[in-house]
Amino acid sequence: MKRLARNGRKCMCPELFGIDSYSLMCAIGLAAAISFLIMRRERLEVGRVILASLIVSAVAGMILGSKIVFYLTQLPDMVKNHVTAGTYISKFIEAGYVFYGGVLGAYAGLLVCCKMTHIAQSPVLNFFTPAFAFFHGFGRIGCFCAGCCYGIEVESFGFVMDGVRRFPVQLAESAFEFLLFAALLIVEKKVEKKKKSPKLSFYYLMIYSFARFNLEFLRGDLIRGIWGPLSTSQWIALAIIATGSVSLPILRQLRREARQTK
Repeated sequence: MKRLARNGRKCMCPELFGIDSYSLMCAIGLAAAISFLIMRRERLEVGRVILASLIVSAVAGMILGSKIVFYLTQLPDMVKNHVTAGTYISKFIEAGYVFYGGVLGAYAGLLVCCKMTHIAQSPVLNFFTPAFAFFHGFGRIGCFCAGCCYGIEVESFGFVMDGVRRFPVQLAESAFEFLLFAALLIVEKKVEKKKKSPKLSFYYLMIYSFARFNLEFLRGDLIRGIWGPLSTSQWIALAIIATGSVSLPILRQLRREARQTK
């Protein structure tokens, strides 16, 4: 998810109730995601202080990770233009947000918190994963309202922005995220009935990466970073899919060997 500099671009709805629409939708999404986590706290069986620590760690990791990845997409241009050291620092502070960096940063924050509080990692990742999809669904609506992360030009179906009709890829991704959120909860319930770990983080990253790779072809903004034939997010998606595809059979083999030794 990126918040792009508008550069005079006419947004679909720059403000809602006098508040920046992107910030408002992200705030609503964050509040909804945290409320969702609090409502299902009994699944994790931790105290309020530990849950609060995990949420803070996830949010902090999300903000830092999303800004780092966005910053890296702009770094080649800054190096090419020979900017000053002070500019590198100011650009990081002003940097927008990339969802991939955010979700990976959130997972990293959770893993660090688990390590510090001596909590099992897998249940925590499963517990938080649906909330990431839930939050992102609201965030993409904010992108649409703010006029960032816009789609390719189309002739018929779409929304007009700056006199150009564009495919509402932000809303398409938002709808997908909400459906994925519901699907993850269904999978969680079905797998838990079999008394197995649902591995929601794995399913989420693999499914989202596949969808995001294809949705990127419907994006029309270039500031997200283009590296060769693919965008930054597409390269990250391929890396996640490749890593998941290779690691899954290895993990299955390790589990079989562990059962045989018991």
